Amino acid sequence: MLFLFQNAACSSKPRRRPGNWRAYHKAGGAGLAVLMSVSTPLAQETPASARQFTLDVAQRLEWSDNPDLAIDGEDRLLARTSLRFGLERRTGIDRLSFSLGGDLEVSNDDATGFERPSLSLAWQRDVGHSQIGAAFDFNEVELGNTTSTTFDEDTQSTDFITVDSGARQTANLSLTGAFGIEAPFGGSYRLSQRQVRYVDTSDSDLQDADRLSFDGDLHFELDPRITLGLAAAYTDFDEEGPGDLDTVTSRVESYLELDVTPRLTSRIGLGWQEIEQSGTSDLTRDGLVFDASLTQALPRSTMELQTQSRITSNGRRNELRFIHSLERPLGSLRYSLGVSQTEDLDPAPLFGLSWRRELPRGAVSVDLEQVATTDTDDAEVVNSQLSLSYQQDLTTRSGFGLEFVMRDSDERADSGTDSRSYNLGLTYRHAVTEDWDFTGGISMVRVEEDGTADRDSNTVFIGLQRQLVWN
Repeated sequence: MLFLFQNAACSSKPRRRPGNWRAYHKAGGAGLAVLMSVSTPLAQETPASARQFTLDVAQRLEWSDNPDLAIDGEDRLLARTSLRFGLERRTGIDRLSFSLGGDLEVSNDDATGFERPSLSLAWQRDVGHSQIGAAFDFNEVELGNTTSTTFDEDTQSTDFITVDSGARQTANLSLTGAFGIEAPFGGSYRLSQRQVRYVDTSDSDLQDADRLSFDGDLHFELDPRITLGLAAAYTDFDEEGPGDLDTVTSRVESYLELDVTPRLTSRIGLGWQEIEQSGTSDLTRDGLVFDASLTQALPRSTMELQTQSRITSNGRRNELRFIHSLERPLGSLRYSLGVSQTEDLDPAPLFGLSWRRELPRGAVSVDLEQVATTDTDDAEVVNSQLSLSYQQDLTTRSGFGLEFVMRDSDERADSGTDSRSYNLGLTYRHAVTEDWDFTGGISMVRVEEDGTADRDSNTVFIGLQRQLVWN
């Protein structure tokens, strides 16, 4: 759950950094755009000017038969005004971005308040072959509200499927830096702190927690074909409350990257990892860790074989994956086949798929991701996410979108608790004027969890939205 600011660490050698195990099979987890009436300002393209301001305004009226996804929920009619302000400033060597937003809601049950506040501030400077950056963000999410990000889109997060009353507040601070960018010798680092606080929740498994982490990397290019490197990582995860479990993980690894041929590249890493836990259980696990990859570039496609062996609190986990990526004139296809095996557990198959297709007046995509991970209760789980999206322009001023997301969390132990969620949404947009867009749609959510009754929610909404941009 506690992963620091989502921006990746600065890399001093972007051409040949160690590959991210998840980058080739991540589903993208688009979520349901139909549930969001305002896009994030900083996601917009920045013009050539050095400064840009954005202001998103949206008015929305919605009705839901069970907005809190309760077992015996009540319907609710609410009106929401959403405001998002953004600023981005660029110079020749640095970039500063800032955003602030929130929603004002009034409902028929006399509940009025400011919901889902968000704040982000990021700065980055590039000087010569060096780079430095800092970032901070804060946001609050209602865990049981279908109109917010009920489900975490990160399949490695312990909040992958969380449905409860109350809210989750997260605050992230990170410092990043790099030197020797595109130079024979260089390095990078990332220091980050994350806090998670749960407000008015009823699930005792949802505990406040802090995570401090550090990642560093040094590399030396012996010649254009061979690079040697040293990587280190440290994480201190502390839970607060009854039954808390504190975990400290450290890892040191050396690696070799080799261009076997102009089209065949390889990487091999060998290191040592240690995990120490205290609280509800005291244990120490350590041992050698290993990872390797082989990548073959073909005309209009790439094939890769990846393997890794890591230490977890449940023992050693070994994974093997084959990834094939293909580029086509009107789209792309990437799929992966793999297997994961943790001590004393049967092997689990892992599949990945990412397919994109451009249509004459729209686009369609399918994404599937499966990841083996360990949650804060030391349960070995396989998280799966399937996303389907279809976007179509009806005219030059109108169009619609259809989204479907299924998330499944499967605890590997026989006595484990499995949970699954389905999210289906249809949205329609129409440009009323040059400045204002009309939106309307429906969404359906269903949550299934072992040991509890299934929960459903259906929502209908209409609204107006506008984005102002000035320099």
